[in-house]
Amino acid sequence: MEDLFIKEEIAGLRKQIAHHNDMYHKKTQPEISDYEYDQLLKHLQSLEEKYPQYKIEESPTQKVSSDIEDKAKIITHKVRMYSLENAYSLEEVRSYLLKIKKNAGFFPNVILEHKIDGFTINLFYDNGELKYATTRGDGFEGEDVTENVKTIKSIPHEIKYKKPIEVRGEIYLPIKEFERINKEREQLGEKLFANPRNAAAGTIKLKNTDTVKSRNLNSIIYSVGAFENPEIQTQKKLLEFLKAIFFRTNEFNKTASSFDEIKDYCEIWDKKHYDLEVEIDGIVIKVNDFDLQKKLGYTSKFPKWAVAYKFKAEEKETQLIDVKFQVGRTGAVTPVANFKPVFISGSTVSNATLHNADEIKRLDLKLGDYVTIMKSGEIIPKIIEVNYDKRPDDAQDIEFPKICPVCGTILTKEEDGAITYCNNINCPAQIQRRLEHFASRDAVDIEGLGEAVVKQLLENNMISRIEDIYHIDFEKFQSLDRQGTKSAENLKSAIENSKTQKFHKILFGLGIRYVGDRTSQILTNNFSTIDEMIKAEFEEFIEIEEIGEKIAHSLYNFFHDERSLRMIESLKKNGVNFRSEKQIVINKLAGAKFLVTGALKNFTRIEIKEEIEKYGGKIISSVSKNLNYLIVGENLGSKVKKAEKLGTVKIISEDEFLEMIKNDSHKGTSLR
Repeated sequence: MEDLFIKEEIAGLRKQIAHHNDMYHKKTQPEISDYEYDQLLKHLQSLEEKYPQYKIEESPTQKVSSDIEDKAKIITHKVRMYSLENAYSLEEVRSYLLKIKKNAGFFPNVILEHKIDGFTINLFYDNGELKYATTRGDGFEGEDVTENVKTIKSIPHEIKYKKPIEVRGEIYLPIKEFERINKEREQLGEKLFANPRNAAAGTIKLKNTDTVKSRNLNSIIYSVGAFENPEIQTQKKLLEFLKAIFFRTNEFNKTASSFDEIKDYCEIWDKKHYDLEVEIDGIVIKVNDFDLQKKLGYTSKFPKWAVAYKFKAEEKETQLIDVKFQVGRTGAVTPVANFKPVFISGSTVSNATLHNADEIKRLDLKLGDYVTIMKSGEIIPKIIEVNYDKRPDDAQDIEFPKICPVCGTILTKEEDGAITYCNNINCPAQIQRRLEHFASRDAVDIEGLGEAVVKQLLENNMISRIEDIYHIDFEKFQSLDRQGTKSAENLKSAIENSKTQKFHKILFGLGIRYVGDRTSQILTNNFSTIDEMIKAEFEEFIEIEEIGEKIAHSLYNFFHDERSLRMIESLKKNGVNFRSEKQIVINKLAGAKFLVTGALKNFTRIEIKEEIEKYGGKIISSVSKNLNYLIVGENLGSKVKKAEKLGTVKIISEDEFLEMIKNDSHKGTSLR
């Protein structure tokens, strides 16, 4: 009977760990800390060692967790990639080093490097050129992310070294960039990234290279796979070599020959790492000598010559005082916990987001509870648990509001979503940030209409919604504090100029939920006027490449809301431009809808998209009855079969497409 319980416990642990692997590596939405994950893994390992009859090759104790997505393009690594074993105390590090001393006969010289909390990458160069970039995958093969990696400035497309070489390191998001991106996501009503690592991992697999480029990822290179150079026999020399051929390496690496040196380095950086521009979560300790590395070898999952000492995330207990409900620019209602101030991970904090109603329910949180706080990624404060033993007798339930706490509009929750929204675009809680967003440089760019001036105009009842910007009483404005004739003239001129701003910038300025700058450009490439968007059906939005269901629903709902339509009509009457300036050289493709499948010889996906649009055609995202042409390259997928089954789609080669745009007689007459 005991064996049956043990077998079930082992199976349950494997299932639990597989779930957390999927959430961390594929969905980039970890639900537990690295420490909690490692404790699960160590518990499973101890049970497998005690009951070897239940040990299997497929166990997570034996295999590197995979980050490969379904249907991704896969490339096999030339040399296998491993994971690193973690140590959570300096005593564990000491034990690890004593094992090496016992095997080697002496205390090893080691090199100490920062453990970057990023996304592991494998780069292959031949004849000095970057041939491809892959994720670590399952250690044996990885997912092709070459085009996205090429947007990272610190990763060279060409290097001095001409022989074949696999270069490995970490892609990461600088802390300031992480904070900037989360601020933008908050304004768009999107879920915030939990930490820089999740943001980097989510970014590197995006289909849109423009978005990847805009996020300013960075890299640190620290290792090689396939590589032959007898002159380089230590990790220290390897780092110097990598730096010499234009890779960015960690400048704070240090060699050490005693445990005291290692301990001092770890303790110093445990305190100092908050000052870095990159998030690090520990120190990697590697045997410096490559011959000794080979002698020590590997387990099925880890090298025996390296270990990662993980900093323990600082935790503090404090008492929850209140929960406020904030309304963001897009109407997202977010509960924010207010607790007694506590100093943690380098700063004093008194607030933490609770994300949504589901999070409050998951924590079973009540007002007055004693809660444990940590900084997720040591940046964002987070409540990780409630001390139910200390719960006061008068602890009160937290009621999520049913109506907007600011304007009284009935709140709605998206189907299959976790976020609650106020859909009143004129809600006072939203309007200041909506006005600031509309006037911002990336939108209609009204210089002089920043946060302070918007606030001043609102307080003096001179504006209350976006369209009011074009009806400002400038005589009254120049009499306001800190204003005058000159500032009134400048603002009037800037507002007048904003009317002729590019269509995609004006569309972005409207603040449609989930519609950022890039999405606005995609939309105005597919619709010539705002009226076309208003008349469009949901299916027309979702057919556009890079527009998913969530964005399509948001667009359809926005353009079918009376308040939105009144705002657009007022802006149009005031001369605001809602017409695309997209230049079509010749209307050869006459609105024909295209889809591309397979690898092309003459174009990247971005280039062929631009070529199609230049000649008046459109790219859509899937095979449907509205598709006119399917351009096929090499390595075809399921799209061809779907198109053949429909019978209304013309399947053409890349060469046939080139003939179409060269042939002046083509006016779209062959469309079915």
